[in-house]
Amino acid sequence: MAVQRLVLDAFADDDYELIAIHCSLASYRLAFLLNKNLNLKLYRKKEDINFEYNDLTANFPLYQYDDHFQYSTYSLIGNKFQSQIKSENKISEGLFTTIENTYTTKYLIPELKNVDYFLKIETEASNFSSKSLLIDMLTISQIITAYPLEYATLKSKNNLIFE
Repeated sequence: MAVQRLVLDAFADDDYELIAIHCSLASYRLAFLLNKNLNLKLYRKKEDINFEYNDLTANFPLYQYDDHFQYSTYSLIGNKFQSQIKSENKISEGLFTTIENTYTTKYLIPELKNVDYFLKIETEASNFSSKSLLIDMLTISQIITAYPLEYATLKSKNNLIFE
């Protein structure tokens, strides 16, 4: 009996553009400013991006906008999740007892710990360029800096697939 081999070439890498954003604002404030200055309509998804770790679940905020006229999808994703770990360590000094608070930080893309947010742009238009979007984004005074990233070089690029 002959051995048959199936080749699946249908699974191609997603083609999207990725912009790293350094900004100290809360995610809803950044989404508002991007909507206002870039004419987007980002809205908070009902489901965040959740990752299970040994001791906790990290929730990364996700804002999305589907532009049906340009066949594009814009996704704003937070990179940092900070959570307080319950601690039983009590420090007694005289009359007062204080509880020591310990925080842990988890990252969506651990190799880019300095980045606060990512703007992922998936488009079917071959002539789409994020340069004009990036120039408009840098005019927002609350954004410290923003720059394009080459997602193929990221070790944890699979964390950016959330469909």
